[in-house]
Amino acid sequence: MMRDLSHILRVDDWEKIINIFQDGIYITNASGLTLKINSAYEKMTGVSAGQVVGRYMKDIVREGILSKSITQSVIDTGHEVTSEQTVQNGKQVILHGIPIYEKDQISLVVTFVRDITVINQLQKQLDHSRTIVTQYKARLEELEGNENFVAESRRFRAALALARKVAVVDSTILILGESGTGKEVLAREIHEKSHRREELFLKVNCGAIPENLLEAELFGYEGGAFTGANKNGHIGLFEEASNGTLFLDEIGDMPLHLQVKLLRALQEHTITRIGSTKARPVNTRIIAATNQDLEQMVKEKTFRADLYYRLNIVVIQSPPLRERKEDIPGLIQFFVRKLNQKYQLSKQFSPELVAVLLDYDWPGNVRELENMIERILVTSSSDFITPEEARLPWRVSGQAVAVSEEVARPFELVPLKQACERVERQLLLEASKQYKTTYQIAQALQISQPSVSRKMKKYKLHCADQ
Repeated sequence: MMRDLSHILRVDDWEKIINIFQDGIYITNASGLTLKINSAYEKMTGVSAGQVVGRYMKDIVREGILSKSITQSVIDTGHEVTSEQTVQNGKQVILHGIPIYEKDQISLVVTFVRDITVINQLQKQLDHSRTIVTQYKARLEELEGNENFVAESRRFRAALALARKVAVVDSTILILGESGTGKEVLAREIHEKSHRREELFLKVNCGAIPENLLEAELFGYEGGAFTGANKNGHIGLFEEASNGTLFLDEIGDMPLHLQVKLLRALQEHTITRIGSTKARPVNTRIIAATNQDLEQMVKEKTFRADLYYRLNIVVIQSPPLRERKEDIPGLIQFFVRKLNQKYQLSKQFSPELVAVLLDYDWPGNVRELENMIERILVTSSSDFITPEEARLPWRVSGQAVAVSEEVARPFELVPLKQACERVERQLLLEASKQYKTTYQIAQALQISQPSVSRKMKKYKLHCADQ
């Protein structure tokens, strides 16, 4: 067919025909000698006809004009071959090589080249948009179940007020507090109240990702930067969250060599991917959090002092649950409602059960409370759950039982002062459950308000106005 057409079509005609195509076309003979490329190929790859026509593909690849070629694979296998690569001008292309046979022998190899750079960019934008939609969906579901923060205690209200105040500026924030106290809740609130609310909020736990992967996760890498790396490279969280917020949880667990790179990113607002020397600008707000004593770590030289002072611009303390017990009833109500909706239940906690949960110190903080409430809801058979039906572990119920036993036996052979203190503590504990202020407690017990405050401090009890 080609010989028949060659009598009809002139060389100039073939030139016009292949230059009509928007895809690049690269033609070699069976030995890999380049015969022709079209103008679309030149524009797409930045490689001119003068560089390759009349030359063998092996020489072209060896000199680095092309990074690789599928022509030899087509010749070796005798079949069509498809491959993806990045050409010298940085564009991503997909190549499809086709063998042309004449009398059962390959006479030509024609490779079609298509620019997929825009397609890949669109895919990244689509993935970015999907991530935003997912975050907003989760946020809406959260807001539907909890229109306001559970913040009855003075300490948590103060932390929340500071978070909202600094949200309107781009200062770096450091949130300190024990695990499970709600540091991420404060970080998300800062993002939601900032001008970045329409962009991504991304979280990374610096202690949960292996050290050798954390750098790639944060800063990204170029294609072929290390063994097993994606050939197209990988965008890091700093770039992904550009114009948004990056929440670095457990910052105290970040390796020292990465702390240097993080400090540079904070100071210069640029990052460099692994395997690259090119600095990329980023506009990412950083919120860091930890349950560790960074100041002590600086003294022990396990955390960089310069990074600590760079992070230590605005510090927010997230108080432990044992120091904000006024929030426990509201948190119980919130989690019961949330879990009832999740599991299609209609259960309630009795006042006695709430009182027992109030007496516990919750070393695991809000996270432990939520897990305990879920355990009680899904294992109890009654819709109105009492302490007996809840089957609480001893670590939770033991404190309340011990207090009750102390009051139940006030006349055992103990010093009179100790017996009086037991009764006094129990009276104050019961009054703090019924009344919100020390003034109301004082009126009920018919003593002065300063006496109530002094005694509650003595017994380490709390009410709403303390």
